[in-house]
Amino acid sequence: MSQQFSNDFWNRMYELAREAPGRNAEVMHDGGRVVVVQDLDDADAVLRKRLANYPKNLQWFAQVGGQSRLTEDGDQWRFRAGLSQPSFSRYDHDRGYAISARQARRMAGLLAANTKAPLLDEDAIHHSILSIFTEMFLDVELDRIPMAHDGPSRLIELASRYTCIHRGQGQDAHTKEHIRQILESRRQVFGGMQCLRDAGEYDSAMMRRMLAAEAVPGYDFRFEKEMTTLFVAGADTASNSTGWALHLLATYPELQERLHAGQRAIHASLPDGPERCKAILADQDLKAFVSELLRLHSPLPFVTRVARADDRLSDIDVHAGDVVIVSLIGVNRKAMARPDFWIPDIDAAAREGVGMGTGIHSSFTWGARVCGGRNFALLELTTVLSFLIAELRLELSEDLPVENEWVGQMRRKGGHRVRVTPRVLFSPIFDQ
Repeated sequence: MSQQFSNDFWNRMYELAREAPGRNAEVMHDGGRVVVVQDLDDADAVLRKRLANYPKNLQWFAQVGGQSRLTEDGDQWRFRAGLSQPSFSRYDHDRGYAISARQARRMAGLLAANTKAPLLDEDAIHHSILSIFTEMFLDVELDRIPMAHDGPSRLIELASRYTCIHRGQGQDAHTKEHIRQILESRRQVFGGMQCLRDAGEYDSAMMRRMLAAEAVPGYDFRFEKEMTTLFVAGADTASNSTGWALHLLATYPELQERLHAGQRAIHASLPDGPERCKAILADQDLKAFVSELLRLHSPLPFVTRVARADDRLSDIDVHAGDVVIVSLIGVNRKAMARPDFWIPDIDAAAREGVGMGTGIHSSFTWGARVCGGRNFALLELTTVLSFLIAELRLELSEDLPVENEWVGQMRRKGGHRVRVTPRVLFSPIFDQ
């Protein structure tokens, strides 16, 4: 199976969401049957009500990056979740805002440094977002880890070639060159993370729990494997969302100006700190924009499961062994009543709220496997976007059709055609 075929398959999920949102579908792929769930109630059955019948289908990453909280189910998942979830659930809110705000200022400066660049500097976005994660949860500056900041991202991109491969198929993905790249990438990533084992210098509570867990029998836990997954989950999703947000703002200038006016007023009237943070998070326009962003461009738009036993969903039979894909872009029932499901509408989003079937809810999945970092991710993303919207002007450098590519998440092929310039009438953020 070629990478292009894999991209075609995942882009087909977007086509289904456009053609028949809310309706389930059956597709054949590589000789196997795949059930695509787009009905919200059926998605709830797969992800929550009948969870035991639909275990994860993430061995494609486990075979490259190793076992982790992301890939495992049952006791193995519960054990790993117990190591990181206390830090994600009981984080210092004010500290999280302060770190996110500081990195957002840095990001704004980097993005505005080259006003002639026709492509958005997604490398700068990713570095700043991952810096938030390492400082917040590991108490270490990212640049002190001797590893390329996008190393874990590259590893999952290499692993993504195996996503759709069924046993006995797709042998061209197992080329010697591809395997060589995986081994080299893993060596660099795991080797770079060795420095975090020095508890005398880096001593966060989460790292202490993980290092101690290596001695617990029966779980085959390795610190570097878990941390690689957390780097990807904690940074790739948020940086990808930030890129898509700037694309939407550039595409819809009136929406951008409305949001800019609201955020500029908050930043100009309140000192940086808890008061400003509270106002940013309470701003209904920005909250609705984040929901629309995640509805249209969820960090992980599809969740894959495997059926253990036969089942019946509302309009389709599921057979044991079927791959079941829950389309998170196809289940957002509330927006389906709008004239155009695919255009961001923050007024409609505000009226609809943020419950079941909205971007803020569905993009993090739900049930027992809900994203453990959901609350921090929303604080981080909202804070970063507030600073970028207040400080920058976004314009399309080329108005081209959007093409996606599958790299473990859906990425804009060729990068976002967005030009960035600073807003000269409001610049105190850079001076702080």
